[in-house]
Amino acid sequence: MPEKQTLSVQLSVYVSEPLRLDRYLALLLGVSRVQVKSMIQLGHVVCNDKQGRPSQLVSGKDAISLTLVSESAISSELSVKVSPDGIQSSDWTIPILYSDDDVLVINKPAGLVVHGASTLTNVTLVDVLVAAGVSLQGGDQDRLGIIHRLDQFTEGVMVLAKSESAFLGIQQQFKDRVVSKKYYAVLHGVLAAHEGVIDRPIGRDAAVRARQSCHHYVEGTGKAAKTMYKVLQQFTNISFVDVELYTGRTHQIRVHFSSMNCPVLGDSLYSKQPKKPEGYYLQSYFLAFSHPVSGECLQFKLPVSDRLKKYAGNDSHAK
Repeated sequence: MPEKQTLSVQLSVYVSEPLRLDRYLALLLGVSRVQVKSMIQLGHVVCNDKQGRPSQLVSGKDAISLTLVSESAISSELSVKVSPDGIQSSDWTIPILYSDDDVLVINKPAGLVVHGASTLTNVTLVDVLVAAGVSLQGGDQDRLGIIHRLDQFTEGVMVLAKSESAFLGIQQQFKDRVVSKKYYAVLHGVLAAHEGVIDRPIGRDAAVRARQSCHHYVEGTGKAAKTMYKVLQQFTNISFVDVELYTGRTHQIRVHFSSMNCPVLGDSLYSKQPKKPEGYYLQSYFLAFSHPVSGECLQFKLPVSDRLKKYAGNDSHAK
């Protein structure tokens, strides 16, 4: 098995006032503090010849050493089994819902990151697909084939491109808002209305780089965002809802329901809920689009996942 390709980077800190190490690196590298914390925990950040700590303060007198791991190296080390029904690695099972020369549709498992950065050693969906010999095409070099992205703990239907024409064709459908996208979400709280539309612009949060916001976003970053929902089951302080997206903003469902004081269950980024290993409860259960080559209408619908099933009750819509 080949060794991982690594790159050591030496940094001299330049800041006007002391900053937390995790915040400083997140701003410098353009990644989230969660990603930086993962780097630190893996021992890839050394400050002044000592193991870095996320909360330690750094200033102009400090020197930082980073160890960056190549994603392609991770992919080359993965052992996978491929069948017409799915791809199996030591940690992940990825069911294949549809595949031809242009398009791949999968059921992404919860917890699997779609694509990573050079600062992460986590195995990503792209890593597994590359190791399985899937030829992804279109888009940026580090995000080949990625037309749309599901957040780490959002599971369910996701389409990827295996040809440049497919990438451009389906990407245009997303831009034209003709792709149908539906989700199941478990919310922490009870909504005032049984069904409705959340029509609030979303932009980059002015205070926390990793977040988006409806209320306090950086000027000029706000974009129109529209979410339709219907409550399928309601308990004392939990709601199981059907969600349809008219737009596709980053973290849209999580941001919109947090703005309604009903954050997605388990979402510690957009609420004060404690962080849990199983993450938040979101499932992309329906996706429909036109095949970019044949023009055929492709529709994919999944039953409620095992993670969300206990909150779905006996509602016939969620079967």
